[in-house]
Amino acid sequence: MAIQDAPDGTLWIQIVDVVVDIPVPPGPAHQTAITELNRLTTSSTEYQTVVSWTVTAEKIGKLQFVEMESDNYEKTRFKLTIAGVVQFTDKQIEASLSLEWPKVRLAAEAVVLLEAKSSDGTEVNVDGDIVGKEVG
Repeated sequence: MAIQDAPDGTLWIQIVDVVVDIPVPPGPAHQTAITELNRLTTSSTEYQTVVSWTVTAEKIGKLQFVEMESDNYEKTRFKLTIAGVVQFTDKQIEASLSLEWPKVRLAAEAVVLLEAKSSDGTEVNVDGDIVGKEVG
């Protein structure tokens, strides 16, 4: 077996990195995109569900956006609850609203709930969507 040498005037250097006691990263996580979209038409003065998302058992939810709009902002009131914590209630908005949570993680079976009602019994058409993903 012939030994190969470096060409004249050159030196071959072999660099070897040795990594000790570094954990091996786990296999790729299984991710599922979540898009919940719904429309509610109501004249009720009690809160009604516009859209909701319940994180699947044994998964971690990553909330990204909650968006809401109405055909009559003056008469529409919104309520948002995330994992049992009311974020706001009786909120009147002036235009379509998109709320972003780029780093919010939700436990398995946590619920994101967007609700709306009419302030005085006037019929309103409300759209809402929840965007996120489940990892597990």
